[in-house]
Amino acid sequence: MTTKPAAGRPKEKERVLSRQIILSTALQFVRTNGTDTLTFRALADLLNVTPMAVKYHAGSKKELLFDLLEHAFVGTLDDAEGLTPKTRVKEILEEYCSRALVYPSLLHAVLEDVSLMKGELVRVTDELRVNIQKLDNGETDDVLLHLLVDYTHGFVLSSAAGEEATLPISNYLRGLDWILCRLPDQNDR
Repeated sequence: MTTKPAAGRPKEKERVLSRQIILSTALQFVRTNGTDTLTFRALADLLNVTPMAVKYHAGSKKELLFDLLEHAFVGTLDDAEGLTPKTRVKEILEEYCSRALVYPSLLHAVLEDVSLMKGELVRVTDELRVNIQKLDNGETDDVLLHLLVDYTHGFVLSSAAGEEATLPISNYLRGLDWILCRLPDQNDR
């Protein structure tokens, strides 16, 4: 049985709710339950506060989803410094896929509402685009970028749709290597 929060404002010493606590709780909730059941009431019940207290700190549900995406994908580009363009593309996509496999419902939320594609996700896409353009693949548009992004998202969503455990990322990397090994890289020669 859950204890109902007291009406009115909590006493000063009891005020421990913050945006960071809400985001941390919401990330765990989304990881377990997905974004479809993410509500201010569900978070409030977990945090033993009122739904309005959660909304006050988190903003709208769309703002909350955006912040969750930022937290889930921040740092995706951190470990891919100074590599060849082909290797950098692989490192970025491997890190992105690893994170997306943990939070596939966040990826699904972006695909349902592309206006959530801001901040870190845009930086990841831009960095992929820059490195793909450095590859000597004869493309002047984003065909290869779209192919790699679609392959990555397809892997994550098909993995999440299965009733068994998530597919190992090694399956994804085999396919990614198959695509990338067919591309010349001027810096690899």
